[in-house]
Amino acid sequence: MRALARSVAISIALSALPALAQQPGIVTYGQRPAYLDPSFQKPPYEVREKGLSNYAIALGEVIAVDALIWGIDYASGKPYAKISADSISQNFNKGWIIDTDDFWANSLMHPLHGNLNFNAGRSLGLNFYESFAGAFIGSVIWEQFAEIQPPSMNDQVNTPFGGTMVGEVAFRLSRLVLDSGGYAPSNWRQFFAFLLNPVGGVNRLAFGTKYHGPLLLPPSWLGEFRVGTVIAGSEKTQANGARDSTVGPWGSVSAHIVYGIPGTPDLELKQPFDHFEASGSLSLTSDITVQPTASLLVRGLLLGDTLSLGGQPGGLWGLFTSYDFIAPHVFRVQGFGVGPGVALMKRWGSFELHGTTLAEFLPWSGGGSTIPLGVRDYHYGPGGDVVLELRGHFGDRVITRLEGRQYWITAPTLTVRRRTSPTARPT
Repeated sequence: MRALARSVAISIALSALPALAQQPGIVTYGQRPAYLDPSFQKPPYEVREKGLSNYAIALGEVIAVDALIWGIDYASGKPYAKISADSISQNFNKGWIIDTDDFWANSLMHPLHGNLNFNAGRSLGLNFYESFAGAFIGSVIWEQFAEIQPPSMNDQVNTPFGGTMVGEVAFRLSRLVLDSGGYAPSNWRQFFAFLLNPVGGVNRLAFGTKYHGPLLLPPSWLGEFRVGTVIAGSEKTQANGARDSTVGPWGSVSAHIVYGIPGTPDLELKQPFDHFEASGSLSLTSDITVQPTASLLVRGLLLGDTLSLGGQPGGLWGLFTSYDFIAPHVFRVQGFGVGPGVALMKRWGSFELHGTTLAEFLPWSGGGSTIPLGVRDYHYGPGGDVVLELRGHFGDRVITRLEGRQYWITAPTLTVRRRTSPTARPT
Protein backbone atom coordinates (compact mmCIF):
# COMPACT_ATOMS: atom_id res chain seq x y z
CA MET A 1 0.00 0.00 0.00
CA ARG A 2 1.12 3.55 -0.49
CA ALA A 3 0.32 6.67 1.46
CA LEU A 4 0.66 10.09 -0.11
CA ALA A 5 0.24 13.36 1.73
CA ARG A 6 0.50 16.96 0.67
CA SER A 7 0.52 19.66 3.27
CA VAL A 8 1.55 23.15 4.20
CA ALA A 9 3.16 23.41 7.62
CA ILE A 10 4.21 26.17 9.94
CA SER A 11 6.90 24.94 12.32
CA ILE A 12 9.37 26.01 14.95
CA ALA A 13 12.47 23.87 15.46
CA LEU A 14 15.22 24.05 18.04
CA SER A 15 18.56 22.30 17.55
CA ALA A 16 21.02 21.68 20.36
CA LEU A 17 24.65 20.74 19.75
CA PRO A 18 26.26 21.14 23.18
CA ALA A 19 29.42 19.28 22.28
CA LEU A 20 30.23 21.44 19.27
CA ALA A 21 32.21 24.65 19.15
CA GLN A 22 30.91 27.12 16.59
CA GLN A 23 32.72 29.50 14.27
CA PRO A 24 30.87 31.97 12.05
CA GLY A 25 29.04 29.90 9.46
CA ILE A 26 30.89 26.69 10.40
CA VAL A 27 30.08 23.92 12.85
CA THR A 28 33.20 22.19 14.15
CA TYR A 29 34.00 19.44 16.60
CA GLY A 30 37.20 20.98 17.92
CA GLN A 31 36.32 21.68 21.56
CA ARG A 32 34.95 19.50 24.32
CA PRO A 33 32.07 20.82 26.43
CA ALA A 34 32.65 21.87 30.01
CA TYR A 35 30.79 18.90 31.45
CA LEU A 36 33.35 16.48 29.93
CA ASP A 37 36.21 18.01 31.92
CA PRO A 38 37.57 15.31 34.31
CA SER A 39 37.28 17.63 37.32
CA PHE A 40 33.61 18.16 36.51
CA GLN A 41 32.96 14.42 36.46
CA LYS A 42 34.59 13.51 39.78
CA PRO A 43 31.79 12.22 42.03
CA PRO A 44 31.47 14.01 45.38
CA TYR A 45 30.32 10.70 46.88
CA GLU A 46 31.42 7.07 46.78
CA VAL A 47 30.14 5.19 43.73
CA ARG A 48 28.60 1.96 45.04
CA GLU A 49 29.15 -1.43 43.46
CA LYS A 50 26.07 -3.39 42.47
CA GLY A 51 24.82 -5.73 45.12
CA LEU A 52 21.86 -7.91 45.97
CA SER A 53 19.86 -4.87 47.09
CA ASN A 54 19.92 -3.42 43.56
CA TYR A 55 18.26 -6.52 42.15
CA ALA A 56 15.84 -7.02 45.05
CA ILE A 57 14.56 -3.44 44.99
CA ALA A 58 14.31 -3.50 41.19
CA LEU A 59 12.18 -6.67 41.26
CA GLY A 60 9.98 -5.16 43.95
CA GLU A 61 9.48 -2.04 41.84
CA VAL A 62 8.63 -4.12 38.75
CA ILE A 63 5.86 -5.82 40.73
CA ALA A 64 4.77 -2.44 42.15
CA VAL A 65 4.54 -0.91 38.65
CA ASP A 66 2.36 -3.78 37.45
CA ALA A 67 0.20 -3.52 40.56
CA LEU A 68 -0.21 0.25 40.16
CA ILE A 69 -1.27 -0.01 36.51
CA TRP A 70 -3.65 -2.86 37.34
CA GLY A 71 -5.12 -0.81 40.21
CA ILE A 72 -5.75 2.15 37.89
CA ASP A 73 -7.40 -0.14 35.33
CA TYR A 74 -9.52 -1.81 38.03
CA ALA A 75 -10.62 1.52 39.51
CA SER A 76 -11.51 2.70 35.99
CA GLY A 77 -13.82 -0.29 35.56
CA LYS A 78 -11.81 -2.03 32.83
CA PRO A 79 -13.39 -5.47 32.30
CA TYR A 80 -10.05 -7.21 31.74
CA ALA A 81 -8.81 -6.05 35.17
CA LYS A 82 -11.54 -7.90 37.11
CA ILE A 83 -9.27 -10.80 37.98
CA SER A 84 -9.90 -13.64 40.40
CA ALA A 85 -8.17 -16.78 41.61
CA ASP A 86 -10.12 -18.69 38.95
CA SER A 87 -9.03 -16.35 36.12
CA ILE A 88 -5.38 -16.64 37.19
CA SER A 89 -5.66 -20.43 37.28
CA GLN A 90 -7.21 -20.45 33.81
CA ASN A 91 -4.42 -18.24 32.45
CA PHE A 92 -1.89 -20.90 33.44
CA ASN A 93 -4.02 -23.70 31.99
CA LYS A 94 -5.18 -22.19 28.69
CA GLY A 95 -1.77 -21.31 27.27
CA TRP A 96 -0.66 -18.33 25.20
CA ILE A 97 -2.67 -16.62 22.45
CA ILE A 98 -2.29 -13.78 19.94
CA ASP A 99 -4.88 -11.25 21.05
CA THR A 100 -7.14 -8.99 18.98
CA ASP A 101 -6.71 -5.76 20.92
CA ASP A 102 -6.49 -2.33 19.33
CA PHE A 103 -3.31 -1.56 17.39
CA TRP A 104 -2.47 1.43 19.62
CA ALA A 105 -2.89 -0.59 22.82
CA ASN A 106 -0.74 -3.46 21.59
CA SER A 107 1.94 -1.49 19.76
CA LEU A 108 2.34 1.71 21.80
CA MET A 109 0.86 1.36 25.27
CA HIS A 110 2.56 -1.96 26.00
CA PRO A 111 6.06 -0.64 25.16
CA LEU A 112 5.36 2.40 27.36
CA HIS A 113 4.42 0.00 30.18
CA GLY A 114 7.59 -2.01 29.55
CA ASN A 115 9.61 1.20 29.71
CA LEU A 116 8.53 1.65 33.35
CA ASN A 117 9.54 -1.91 34.26
CA PHE A 118 12.86 -1.49 32.46
CA ASN A 119 13.72 1.70 34.32
CA ALA A 120 12.89 0.12 37.67
CA GLY A 121 16.20 -1.67 37.24
CA ARG A 122 18.10 0.79 35.04
CA SER A 123 17.72 3.68 37.47
CA LEU A 124 18.98 1.44 40.30
CA GLY A 125 22.31 0.74 38.61
CA LEU A 126 21.46 -2.38 36.61
CA ASN A 127 22.87 -2.56 33.08
CA PHE A 128 20.95 -2.65 29.79
CA TYR A 129 20.53 -6.43 29.62
CA GLU A 130 19.75 -6.88 33.31
CA SER A 131 17.06 -4.21 33.03
CA PHE A 132 15.64 -5.98 29.96
CA ALA A 133 15.30 -9.12 32.10
CA GLY A 134 13.29 -7.08 34.60
CA ALA A 135 10.98 -5.83 31.84
CA PHE A 136 10.54 -9.39 30.56
CA ILE A 137 9.69 -10.73 34.02
CA GLY A 138 7.31 -7.83 34.59
CA SER A 139 5.49 -8.66 31.36
CA VAL A 140 5.14 -12.34 32.32
CA ILE A 141 3.69 -11.32 35.69
CA TRP A 142 1.22 -8.99 33.99
CA GLU A 143 0.11 -11.50 31.39
CA GLN A 144 -0.39 -14.33 33.87
CA PHE A 145 -1.89 -12.46 36.82
CA ALA A 146 -3.24 -8.99 35.91
CA GLU A 147 -5.79 -9.72 33.16
CA ILE A 148 -8.69 -12.12 32.87
CA GLN A 149 -7.90 -12.98 29.26
CA PRO A 150 -5.26 -15.62 28.46
CA PRO A 151 -1.63 -14.43 28.27
CA SER A 152 -0.81 -12.76 24.97
CA MET A 153 2.26 -13.68 22.93
CA ASN A 154 2.30 -10.36 21.07
CA ASP A 155 2.22 -8.44 24.36
CA GLN A 156 5.09 -10.55 25.68
CA VAL A 157 7.17 -9.36 22.72
CA ASN A 158 6.08 -5.72 22.50
CA THR A 159 6.21 -4.98 26.23
CA PRO A 160 9.80 -6.02 27.09
CA PHE A 161 11.49 -5.53 23.70
CA GLY A 162 9.78 -2.27 22.74
CA GLY A 163 9.85 -1.18 26.39
CA THR A 164 13.60 -1.77 26.65
CA MET A 165 14.34 0.48 23.67
CA VAL A 166 11.94 3.21 24.73
CA GLY A 167 13.19 2.83 28.31
CA GLU A 168 16.89 3.16 27.46
CA VAL A 169 16.16 6.33 25.49
CA ALA A 170 14.14 7.73 28.42
CA PHE A 171 16.91 6.76 30.86
CA ARG A 172 19.70 8.39 28.86
CA LEU A 173 17.75 11.55 28.09
CA SER A 174 16.79 11.98 31.73
CA ARG A 175 20.42 11.52 32.74
CA LEU A 176 21.47 14.00 30.05
CA VAL A 177 19.14 16.59 31.57
CA LEU A 178 20.32 15.81 35.12
CA ASP A 179 24.03 15.29 34.58
CA SER A 180 24.50 18.36 32.38
CA GLY A 181 24.02 20.22 35.67
CA GLY A 182 26.76 18.22 37.38
CA TYR A 183 26.27 16.36 40.65
CA ALA A 184 23.97 19.05 42.05
CA PRO A 185 21.37 19.61 39.29
CA SER A 186 18.83 22.37 39.70
CA ASN A 187 15.22 21.72 40.67
CA TRP A 188 14.15 22.47 37.10
CA ARG A 189 16.53 19.81 35.77
CA GLN A 190 15.20 17.30 38.29
CA PHE A 191 11.62 18.18 37.30
CA PHE A 192 12.16 17.65 33.56
CA ALA A 193 14.20 14.50 34.19
CA PHE A 194 11.25 13.20 36.23
CA LEU A 195 8.89 13.84 33.29
CA LEU A 196 11.20 11.89 30.96
CA ASN A 197 11.71 9.00 33.38
CA PRO A 198 9.13 8.86 36.19
CA VAL A 199 10.47 5.67 37.76
CA GLY A 200 13.97 7.12 37.81
CA GLY A 201 12.58 10.28 39.38
CA VAL A 202 10.85 8.29 42.13
CA ASN A 203 14.06 6.41 42.86
CA ARG A 204 15.99 9.67 43.05
CA LEU A 205 13.47 11.01 45.57
CA ALA A 206 13.61 7.78 47.58
CA PHE A 207 17.35 7.05 47.51
CA GLY A 208 19.03 10.30 46.50
CA THR A 209 22.37 9.63 44.77
CA LYS A 210 22.81 6.17 46.31
CA TYR A 211 22.35 4.40 42.97
CA HIS A 212 23.18 7.31 40.65
CA GLY A 213 26.77 6.33 39.80
CA PRO A 214 29.11 8.50 37.70
CA LEU A 215 27.84 11.06 35.20
CA LEU A 216 26.43 9.62 31.98
CA LEU A 217 26.96 12.17 29.19
CA PRO A 218 27.56 11.78 25.43
CA PRO A 219 30.31 13.70 23.63
CA SER A 220 27.62 15.10 21.31
CA TRP A 221 23.89 15.16 20.77
CA LEU A 222 21.38 16.86 18.50
CA GLY A 223 17.78 17.76 19.31
CA GLU A 224 15.01 19.06 17.06
CA PHE A 225 11.71 20.07 18.65
CA ARG A 226 8.86 21.23 16.41
CA VAL A 227 5.33 22.53 16.86
CA GLY A 228 3.13 23.54 13.96
CA THR A 229 -0.01 22.95 11.95
CA VAL A 230 -0.97 21.09 8.79
CA ILE A 231 -3.41 23.37 6.98
CA ALA A 232 -4.68 21.02 4.27
CA GLY A 233 -3.72 17.81 2.51
CA SER A 234 -4.84 14.41 1.29
CA GLU A 235 -4.12 10.74 1.96
CA LYS A 236 -4.30 7.90 -0.53
CA THR A 237 -3.95 4.14 -0.26
CA GLN A 238 -4.11 1.45 -2.93
CA ALA A 239 -5.59 -1.12 -0.53
CA ASN A 240 -8.76 -2.83 -1.76
CA GLY A 241 -11.90 -1.19 -0.45
CA ALA A 242 -10.11 1.96 0.73
CA ARG A 243 -11.03 5.48 -0.22
CA ASP A 244 -9.00 8.65 -0.49
CA SER A 245 -9.41 11.10 2.37
CA THR A 246 -8.60 14.71 3.06
CA VAL A 247 -6.67 15.86 6.10
CA GLY A 248 -6.28 19.08 8.03
CA PRO A 249 -6.38 21.38 9.70
CA TRP A 250 -4.13 19.49 12.15
CA GLY A 251 -2.07 20.65 15.08
CA SER A 252 1.21 18.78 15.31
CA VAL A 253 4.18 18.34 17.63
CA SER A 254 7.32 16.31 16.96
CA ALA A 255 10.86 15.73 18.16
CA HIS A 256 14.00 14.09 16.85
CA ILE A 257 17.04 13.20 18.99
CA VAL A 258 20.46 11.98 17.89
CA TYR A 259 22.59 10.81 20.84
CA GLY A 260 26.29 10.27 20.14
CA ILE A 261 26.44 11.89 16.70
CA PRO A 262 28.36 9.75 14.15
CA GLY A 263 31.62 11.44 13.21
CA THR A 264 32.16 13.06 16.61
CA PRO A 265 35.78 12.92 17.84
CA ASP A 266 36.22 10.90 21.04
CA LEU A 267 32.93 9.05 20.47
CA GLU A 268 33.15 5.78 22.40
CA LEU A 269 30.83 2.87 21.69
CA LYS A 270 31.28 0.63 24.71
CA GLN A 271 27.68 0.07 25.85
CA PRO A 272 24.35 -0.53 24.06
CA PHE A 273 22.78 2.75 22.92
CA ASP A 274 25.95 4.84 23.26
CA HIS A 275 24.57 5.95 19.89
CA PHE A 276 20.84 6.11 19.20
CA GLU A 277 18.23 8.04 17.26
CA ALA A 278 14.68 8.55 18.47
CA SER A 279 11.82 10.48 16.92
CA GLY A 280 8.15 10.92 17.69
CA SER A 281 5.25 12.86 16.24
CA LEU A 282 1.61 13.47 17.06
CA SER A 283 -1.00 15.24 14.93
CA LEU A 284 -4.43 16.10 16.31
CA THR A 285 -7.65 17.25 14.65
CA SER A 286 -10.46 19.33 16.11
CA ASP A 287 -12.63 16.18 16.13
CA ILE A 288 -11.80 14.32 19.35
CA THR A 289 -13.53 11.19 18.01
CA VAL A 290 -10.90 10.81 15.29
CA GLN A 291 -7.77 8.89 16.25
CA PRO A 292 -4.64 11.03 15.89
CA THR A 293 -1.79 10.36 13.50
CA ALA A 294 1.33 9.34 15.40
CA SER A 295 4.73 7.73 15.13
CA LEU A 296 7.48 6.57 17.50
CA LEU A 297 10.78 5.38 16.03
CA VAL A 298 13.71 4.22 18.17
CA ARG A 299 16.97 2.84 16.81
CA GLY A 300 20.12 2.13 18.84
CA LEU A 301 23.53 0.59 18.32
CA LEU A 302 23.89 -2.65 20.30
CA LEU A 303 27.55 -3.21 19.47
CA GLY A 304 29.90 -1.67 16.95
CA ASP A 305 32.82 0.66 16.34
CA THR A 306 33.68 4.03 14.86
CA LEU A 307 34.84 4.64 11.27
CA SER A 308 37.31 7.08 9.73
CA LEU A 309 37.02 8.84 6.36
CA GLY A 310 40.19 10.40 5.00
CA GLY A 311 41.90 10.19 8.37
CA GLN A 312 39.05 12.05 10.09
CA PRO A 313 36.22 10.67 12.26
CA GLY A 314 33.59 9.66 9.74
CA GLY A 315 30.88 7.59 11.37
CA LEU A 316 30.14 4.21 12.91
CA TRP A 317 28.99 0.73 12.01
CA GLY A 318 27.68 -2.31 13.81
CA LEU A 319 24.59 -4.22 14.91
CA PHE A 320 21.50 -2.09 15.43
CA THR A 321 18.17 -2.79 17.07
CA SER A 322 14.96 -0.83 16.66
CA TYR A 323 11.32 -0.48 17.58
CA ASP A 324 8.95 1.24 15.13
CA PHE A 325 5.38 2.41 15.62
CA ILE A 326 3.81 4.24 12.66
CA ALA A 327 0.07 4.95 12.58
CA PRO A 328 -1.30 7.43 10.03
CA HIS A 329 -4.94 7.18 8.98
CA VAL A 330 -4.38 4.94 5.95
CA PHE A 331 -1.99 2.26 7.21
CA ARG A 332 -0.14 1.13 10.31
CA VAL A 333 3.08 -0.76 10.96
CA GLN A 334 5.06 -1.76 14.04
CA GLY A 335 7.95 -4.05 14.73
CA PHE A 336 11.00 -5.00 16.72
CA GLY A 337 14.08 -5.41 14.53
CA VAL A 338 17.78 -6.24 14.63
CA GLY A 339 20.37 -6.04 11.86
CA PRO A 340 23.61 -4.53 10.52
CA GLY A 341 23.95 -0.89 9.60
CA VAL A 342 26.31 2.01 9.03
CA ALA A 343 26.02 5.74 9.81
CA LEU A 344 28.43 8.16 8.09
CA MET A 345 29.19 11.89 8.26
CA LYS A 346 31.13 14.10 5.84
CA ARG A 347 31.76 17.83 6.13
CA TRP A 348 32.44 20.38 3.38
CA GLY A 349 32.97 23.81 4.88
CA SER A 350 29.72 24.86 6.55
CA PHE A 351 27.76 21.91 5.10
CA GLU A 352 27.49 18.52 6.79
CA LEU A 353 25.96 15.42 5.24
CA HIS A 354 24.83 12.56 7.49
CA GLY A 355 23.68 9.25 6.08
CA THR A 356 22.41 6.03 7.66
CA THR A 357 21.50 2.74 6.04
CA LEU A 358 20.60 -0.59 7.61
CA ALA A 359 18.75 -3.83 6.95
CA GLU A 360 16.90 -5.58 9.76
CA PHE A 361 15.20 -8.87 10.45
CA LEU A 362 11.88 -8.31 12.23
CA PRO A 363 11.29 -11.34 14.49
CA TRP A 364 7.92 -9.84 15.40
CA SER A 365 6.06 -7.20 13.43
CA GLY A 366 2.56 -6.11 12.57
CA GLY A 367 0.97 -4.03 9.86
CA GLY A 368 -1.95 -3.43 7.60
CA SER A 369 -4.29 -0.83 6.18
CA THR A 370 -7.28 0.47 8.10
CA ILE A 371 -9.41 -2.08 6.22
CA PRO A 372 -10.28 -4.89 8.67
CA LEU A 373 -8.46 -8.22 8.21
CA GLY A 374 -11.00 -10.41 10.01
CA VAL A 375 -11.13 -9.39 13.68
CA ARG A 376 -8.28 -6.86 13.31
CA ASP A 377 -7.22 -4.22 10.81
CA TYR A 378 -3.60 -5.40 11.07
CA HIS A 379 -1.73 -8.69 10.95
CA TYR A 380 1.21 -10.13 12.89
CA GLY A 381 4.15 -12.02 11.47
CA PRO A 382 7.92 -12.00 11.03
CA GLY A 383 9.40 -9.79 8.36
CA GLY A 384 12.18 -7.41 7.46
CA ASP A 385 12.88 -3.79 6.69
CA VAL A 386 15.50 -1.60 5.06
CA VAL A 387 16.15 2.03 5.93
CA LEU A 388 17.95 4.83 4.10
CA GLU A 389 18.22 8.27 5.71
CA LEU A 390 20.05 11.39 4.55
CA ARG A 391 20.29 14.60 6.56
CA GLY A 392 22.01 17.79 5.44
CA HIS A 393 23.08 20.60 7.81
CA PHE A 394 23.60 24.03 6.25
CA GLY A 395 25.55 25.80 8.98
CA ASP A 396 23.36 25.95 12.06
CA ARG A 397 20.24 27.34 10.39
CA VAL A 398 18.70 24.78 8.00
CA ILE A 399 18.31 21.00 8.07
CA THR A 400 17.05 19.01 5.07
CA ARG A 401 16.03 15.41 5.41
CA LEU A 402 15.25 12.55 3.04
CA GLU A 403 14.05 9.24 4.49
CA GLY A 404 12.99 5.98 2.92
CA ARG A 405 11.64 2.90 4.74
CA GLN A 406 10.48 -0.37 3.23
CA TYR A 407 8.74 -3.02 5.34
CA TRP A 408 7.98 -6.61 4.41
CA ILE A 409 5.61 -8.43 6.77
CA THR A 410 4.54 -12.00 6.13
CA ALA A 411 0.80 -11.94 5.52
CA PRO A 412 -1.54 -12.44 2.55
CA THR A 413 -1.52 -9.36 0.29
CA LEU A 414 0.34 -7.37 2.93
CA THR A 415 3.42 -5.34 2.03
CA VAL A 416 3.66 -2.06 3.93
CA ARG A 417 5.63 0.85 2.56
CA ARG A 418 6.39 4.25 3.98
CA ARG A 419 8.10 6.96 2.01
CA THR A 420 8.66 10.57 2.93
CA SER A 421 9.56 13.48 0.74
CA PRO A 422 12.54 15.78 1.30
CA THR A 423 11.79 18.45 3.85
CA ALA A 424 13.53 21.64 4.91
CA ARG A 425 13.14 23.00 8.42
CA PRO A 426 14.54 26.20 9.94
CA THR A 427 16.59 25.55 13.09
